[in-house]
Amino acid sequence: MSNQPINDGGSAFPHTTQWDGITPAINYHGISMRDYFAAAALQGNLAQSIDVGYYDGEDAWNKAASDAYKAADAMLKARESK
Repeated sequence: MSNQPINDGGSAFPHTTQWDGITPAINYHGISMRDYFAAAALQGNLAQSIDVGYYDGEDAWNKAASDAYKAADAMLKARESK
């Protein structure tokens, strides 16, 4: 495992909790963009795998989770290139 920090993309749903009269102060709480993207990818992957049995077997959940985070990392990378 690498010691480099994982780019989580920041908060998926930042919210404003303070106002100084000019600009809001944003507090980042909750799910990260990486987790949000992974959840969406996992949902799509599992919906598609029902017919083909791709995630059958003993290690199915580990493979499904790993694939979802690979997709999330690719989405974060694509966002950086824009």
